[in-house]
Amino acid sequence: MRVLMFTTDYLPNIGGVAVHVHELAKAMCGAGHDVTVLTNVPDGDATISSADSPGVLRVSEQLRWLPVSKARRLQFAMNLIPLTFRDLQDYDFIHFHTVDPLSRMLSPLWGRWPQIATNHTSMFVADSSDPQRVVPWQRFFRRMDGVLAPSRELESLTAAVTGTPEKVRYIPNGVDAAKFNPEISGQLCRERYGVKREEKLILCARRLVHKNGCVLLARALRNVFETEPSARVLFVGDGPERGQVEKELEAAGCLHRALFAGSVPNSDMPAVYAAGDVVVVPSLIEATSISVLEAMATARPVVAHRIGGLPALIEDAETGLLVESGDEEGLAAAICALLADRDQRTHMGAKARSRVLEQFTWDRIAASTVDACKTLLTQSTSRAA
Repeated sequence: MRVLMFTTDYLPNIGGVAVHVHELAKAMCGAGHDVTVLTNVPDGDATISSADSPGVLRVSEQLRWLPVSKARRLQFAMNLIPLTFRDLQDYDFIHFHTVDPLSRMLSPLWGRWPQIATNHTSMFVADSSDPQRVVPWQRFFRRMDGVLAPSRELESLTAAVTGTPEKVRYIPNGVDAAKFNPEISGQLCRERYGVKREEKLILCARRLVHKNGCVLLARALRNVFETEPSARVLFVGDGPERGQVEKELEAAGCLHRALFAGSVPNSDMPAVYAAGDVVVVPSLIEATSISVLEAMATARPVVAHRIGGLPALIEDAETGLLVESGDEEGLAAAICALLADRDQRTHMGAKARSRVLEQFTWDRIAASTVDACKTLLTQSTSRAA
């Protein structure tokens, strides 16, 4: 199939959508499909460039320096419009990976192509219950020939919002199990951050924003550090709540046991996961999580809240531990249970790795995506007839 993927969130951005688009496109190309990713230029230097990597077409925003995001989006759209009539090939379909004002603007302009969207974002989960904020989502998804959702929660909410469940399919996220694997050593990473061999390392690879629950984790760590005096925590990611996280740790008298790596490129993350003993995903809202799959592929047990799409990834008491959302004491107890039992960590990590290989490799996800898109497009053609 010949596919154009459109996204305003792509490498070198750090985050799940950027990784998803890159890995899915790569796996589909590996299976013999012709995939082009259409996205913006990270630094806004060039007008049009396809030389940065095969299959990627980058278009400049040109007005990137403007503080008004609407003006930048408008300029980006203006630069894209000529491509619609001049440079874009005949694609089997366009696959939107970001649902934003720009995508909503471009969809009608690209009406001669069938269109599929993947609803990645936790923001939709919050907006779906608001009668006003849900309207732009609703209009966009109803334009699509089909919508893919990487969690059962997103699948059911998207079906309810659009009123067309037959157009929605669940396709989970994937992970590069060769890149993230238990043979990688985390020792150099531990040395970089001053973590001793005998110290147990808790890893939290999340942006420091409210929905990711890092402040709650900081409060829970008081009990963890009292129980496990040799434990430390490494926060990987940055965001506006870093100050609040530090404040909570300082109030508990354990700020000195916390490390902050800031934003780390995905290419460096295999060694980061390998450095950890337990990975914690304390998110309060989480549609799904590539970082959970990356930890599982590295054979690390994950502690997370029982919310959104996480229970579909983590088998409670088998590949990790799930606790109720907002349960600070339960979160601390789960972390302590794993830190105290090396054999359990090893056993859960091995089962997590096996689960990834059975269900979540990108080759499997790419094949499922292609099959789902073919079915949705065929059904859409039948409805139109």
